[in-house]
Amino acid sequence: MDNLVKIDRLSAWVLFASMLLYFISGYGMTKGIISPSLAGRLHLSYLTYVVMASFVVHTSYAIHLAFKRWEMWGVAGKFILFAFYIIFVSSFVYVDRVYKPSQTQKNVNATSVKEVEVEDEEENEDTPVQITQTSKPSQTQTSSQKTFTADELSKYDGQDGNKAYVAVDGAVYDVTPVFENGSHFDHLAGRDLSNQFYSRHVKSSISKYPVMGILK
Repeated sequence: MDNLVKIDRLSAWVLFASMLLYFISGYGMTKGIISPSLAGRLHLSYLTYVVMASFVVHTSYAIHLAFKRWEMWGVAGKFILFAFYIIFVSSFVYVDRVYKPSQTQKNVNATSVKEVEVEDEEENEDTPVQITQTSKPSQTQTSSQKTFTADELSKYDGQDGNKAYVAVDGAVYDVTPVFENGSHFDHLAGRDLSNQFYSRHVKSSISKYPVMGILK
């Protein structure tokens, strides 16, 4: 029993520390208070599983004590607790590693509006524009937005002082704050990252970045 208490206390401290880092890394990704690349790796690849593991250990010990107080710590109680955590962990791993949004969900999440004041009538490549973004830009949008070819987009690779642009669903976004030296995880700026983006994000997570034009 003493060993279980020590393990429970250790898991509580690990949970506390990992939750603090989870918040810090989250703000690192969105606010840039630490390196966005480091923040992204911590937040999405490491801390989620540390938080989950310490949460399971800490809460399972507390629940088993509660079941004992309620005189439920028999075969049925153990089965309920075990089944709950199996379902919880399996569901988490499935959503994090396997599940991908359907095309319908992508289209629903794809509607966003970007409104930016343009001082000059003539738009240049570094001026954010007003665009109502759907999963594919319409013909009316293409007439008023800057159009990037794949070669032109590749120039915005985030390296050597260049800004970092990526294309998602035909729209070109300035994602310089979260691309360190032109990369974010294994993804490189200056490319169409639609498929890679949806493997970890929903459309709304990119809607806060300026739309610079459309990809031809």
